[in-house]
Amino acid sequence: MLLDALGLKLERRPDSPLYRQIHEGLAAEIVAGTIKPGQRLPSTRDLAQSLGVSRNTIMLAFEQLAAEGYLEGLSGSGTYVSREPPAEVIVPAAPRINPAIRAAGSLDRSAEMEVAIEAPEDMPAAFGGALAHAPRTLRHMRRPVTFRSNFPALDAFPVQLWAKLAADLYRQLDPDTANHLMGEGDPQGYAPLREAIARHVSSGRGIECSADNVIVFAGAQQAIDLACRLLLMPEDEVICEDPGYDGIYASTIATGATPVPVAVDADGLDVDRALARAPHARMAYVSPSKQFPLGMSLSLERRKALVDWAERTGGWIIEDDYDSEFRYAGRPLPALYALDRGRHVLYLGTFSKTLFPALRLGFAIVPGPLVESFVSARTVVGRYSPILEQVLVARFMQEGHFASHVRKMRKLYAQRQAHLLARVGSRLSSFMSAQPTDTGMEIVARLAPGLSAQALARAAARAGLEIMPLSALARHPETDVDDYITLGFSPFAPAQIDAGVERLRKVLVELAGGAVPATAA
Repeated sequence: MLLDALGLKLERRPDSPLYRQIHEGLAAEIVAGTIKPGQRLPSTRDLAQSLGVSRNTIMLAFEQLAAEGYLEGLSGSGTYVSREPPAEVIVPAAPRINPAIRAAGSLDRSAEMEVAIEAPEDMPAAFGGALAHAPRTLRHMRRPVTFRSNFPALDAFPVQLWAKLAADLYRQLDPDTANHLMGEGDPQGYAPLREAIARHVSSGRGIECSADNVIVFAGAQQAIDLACRLLLMPEDEVICEDPGYDGIYASTIATGATPVPVAVDADGLDVDRALARAPHARMAYVSPSKQFPLGMSLSLERRKALVDWAERTGGWIIEDDYDSEFRYAGRPLPALYALDRGRHVLYLGTFSKTLFPALRLGFAIVPGPLVESFVSARTVVGRYSPILEQVLVARFMQEGHFASHVRKMRKLYAQRQAHLLARVGSRLSSFMSAQPTDTGMEIVARLAPGLSAQALARAAARAGLEIMPLSALARHPETDVDDYITLGFSPFAPAQIDAGVERLRKVLVELAGGAVPATAA
């Protein structure tokens, strides 16, 4: 009955995201007394289905309403209207697209997934401006919902082995070790872990470095953010892949610098176009081993051109090597850091993909002259990562478990990719075409003519699936990826993939009006 009474009317407008319309509508109903204090609201799933939006959209609106005092949650019971809600509707100031993004030709491609934005005009400058509004794609909690991309196989992680390492660590504690583990950590990172990382990248990626070049961070995003703060000045230009990782756009804008989106093609970032579009660029961000999200590798010719640019101009390159561990065919091309010999490249790696996300551990290989500045800044930004997790990862690597786990996952992911591709070919070929990837945890599929990736993503969310439309990660109007999506396979067993494909087929048939289109080219 409450669902019928609400009757919120939503309009898909780029200047008013759906979650904000839902927030304002519910707040108005609460203030008007249509929804009484203490009344239980429908579940986010039911409300999402009723309004025809994703569950994430409803959750964003609920979070805002709770923060403003309209709603309160009771553990295990649901969400209720507060006993004393505000007496008038609180309408947050409408955000504006950051001029830096607008200057680069960016438009918000999705009413539900916002790009980085400026803070409202009344936000104190010291608060950090755009830093106060991170992209929604970075803020939602990630769970292995079927077809979610870029997520490791938690079902195959050796939990018992990890628990044994932790138990052994505690059993063997002597007073000195206990004091170390329970005291303060090194801002640069636990020394044995840094040594293990240096050995690993040396053997696996051809990077010549020592533990002195390694800095441990709370994930690669923290390293990106700190690099932007230290190496960029306001209005500096940063070359970014398009479509590409939203975290680099957020961190660039937060420093007052200007991201310059540049299209990628079959050989990765178009370096010539990038230098023409941003002739005075100070930094370039690339994912050369496997471009995110399209999946190609940066060609050797373009790698050399990018390194030559950095050498010639004194620019900096952030090399995000987020999942090169999972390469299924041949050897990867040399890391940019190896080509540059550690002069202008910052190499980033993460344990969120190779082990599990909750570790929140990543690392950067930093050129020698920058190490002291980065370590000093690390003492300000989080001080240090939790010591126990660092010790466990170090032992996991030292005892050979890390290399063994990566080999096992590489084989498992290849099998799961093959299974997904086979099911797409047999059950979904009328709606999309997909190609295998040599690296990573997801495949890219192109929809048949007439199908909308954005509409599919919304409908799939209502069916309990997560489909990433690549247009949500594109900034420049020239970047045409409107009919592309990603399908993740790494965390899903064959039975989950089969069930997900059948649900996705039903969604696609409904979107096509019950008619099956011609087989995708």
